[in-house]
Amino acid sequence: MQIPTADDFDALTEWGLVDDPCAALDDYSTERAARRASNDRHRRARREQVENAAPAFVEDSQSYYRTMDRPIDRTKWTYLKRRKAWFQPPVGWGTFAAPGTSRILDLGCGDGDQTQRVADFVAGRWLSADYDGYPLEIVGVDLSASRVENARRHARSPHEKITLRFETGDAVDGLDYGDDFFDHTLAIGLFEVLRDEHAETVLDELTRLTAHGVYLRDLLDDYPGLTPRPDLADRLATRGFDPVERHELFEEPFVDEGTRDPLGVWPMNVHQVVFAAASDPPTHADRY
Repeated sequence: MQIPTADDFDALTEWGLVDDPCAALDDYSTERAARRASNDRHRRARREQVENAAPAFVEDSQSYYRTMDRPIDRTKWTYLKRRKAWFQPPVGWGTFAAPGTSRILDLGCGDGDQTQRVADFVAGRWLSADYDGYPLEIVGVDLSASRVENARRHARSPHEKITLRFETGDAVDGLDYGDDFFDHTLAIGLFEVLRDEHAETVLDELTRLTAHGVYLRDLLDDYPGLTPRPDLADRLATRGFDPVERHELFEEPFVDEGTRDPLGVWPMNVHQVVFAAASDPPTHADRY
């Protein structure tokens, strides 16, 4: 990926997310998804992604991420934060800004760009409501020390009452937090890289840690080393988290030919977004 220019950032602004952060939900249709087969740029980018899949990643994604060393400069980090906002819309995030929320977990936080978006969203909601806020800790956890360092370098709290903290950890092995420690948990692009046995373990751990709500975003297209799981909402339901919303959406605004991403970062993949709420959440007295 080349260094983004001011024009590249302006092109993302034209996607309309400032006025409608969930614009991707109305942009998607199954008919459009079928028409991707006629998009030369999408087919070429998909073929390249398949052919260039790192053998180490395909063989063992956990080891691949754990040992990777991939610093990222702030300009790219900022561009990708805005770029990902299209296919990671804030579905259900209003609950993050509600009084009583004190801890949020971003599991598999990567470089922390989307953790930053969560913090910015909450601070924005407080500002629009003329509300002073409350002490809120947002914890990002990732098994890649390199990406955790990126997050620590670039992410900044947008509000004096919001604390951002990043640490290394692997949910497959379990995290050192008590049951229902976090009010809400996000897992963005996490389950797609896990083998089936690890995915079940992480779902158990994620729901153990979470008292109220879960937000998931995962790829639905099949690639080497990646496992689409369209039934994630059902798997959450069997663990006591009822799906409130589930959407399918493109990785960028749909076009019949080419791409609207000026840097052409990814193919026009299809993802799912799920927000699920605990069917029997613990009381405040049970947790504190």
